[in-house]
Amino acid sequence: MKAQNAMPFRIVLPLPAFVWRPITAAFLAAVHVYLAAGHLSRLFGGEVGWTNIWKGFGALGGAYVFTALALRGLAQHKVQPSLEPQEGSATE
Repeated sequence: MKAQNAMPFRIVLPLPAFVWRPITAAFLAAVHVYLAAGHLSRLFGGEVGWTNIWKGFGALGGAYVFTALALRGLAQHKVQPSLEPQEGSATE
């Protein structure tokens, strides 16, 4: 069931086309996790500073966004099962 005033999905992130590919988004998510680990390890190691806080948690946020983009892209590329009867099936 669809809501009557539902708006169609539009891409609102101003990203280049290659970033929307699942493999690129997954790579960028991994880079963000690496960067977050570096800053958060310094933060939890005792080097408390605003730079490590905002860069560490900002990189985690970026990893979340790019992981979501990668998973969304993989879900769109999934092969949908056909509703047509297959050759040799019992419904022929």
